[in-house]
Amino acid sequence: MNLLQQVRLLYGPSLLVVSHNLAVIRRITDQVGVMYLGKLVEFGATGRLFRAPRHPYTEALISANPIIDPAKRRHKIVLAGEIPSPRNPPSGCRFHTRCPRVQVRCHREEPSFDEIAPGQHVACFYPVSWPSSESSSRHARD
Repeated sequence: MNLLQQVRLLYGPSLLVVSHNLAVIRRITDQVGVMYLGKLVEFGATGRLFRAPRHPYTEALISANPIIDPAKRRHKIVLAGEIPSPRNPPSGCRFHTRCPRVQVRCHREEPSFDEIAPGQHVACFYPVSWPSSESSSRHARD
């Protein structure tokens, strides 16, 4: 991992790192994409995404990542519901069977992958912690 980091910093090549280890992702990437059942659900700058995830699945993943410092512990989000088959994903939003923010619309429609802030994209009708200006303009389209 150190060698990959050195090569990237010295020579500037792009690296595509696929991992379930969030500590690795946080350490060696500038940008991160989060996938659920084969679809990209969130993409953005690594620091911003880890500080303020916008997709409920990203938020749950980050909350499950262990933190050693007891002063920085956070509430772990436990997702309920069935994990759908990747061979036969549910209609609408693929995450709706486990999403704590699910609404009727999520069962029927697949959310588009929208830029909700410069360089930050999310595929969710009801993202986590919307700033008020984004919330009102996005709800107007619903």
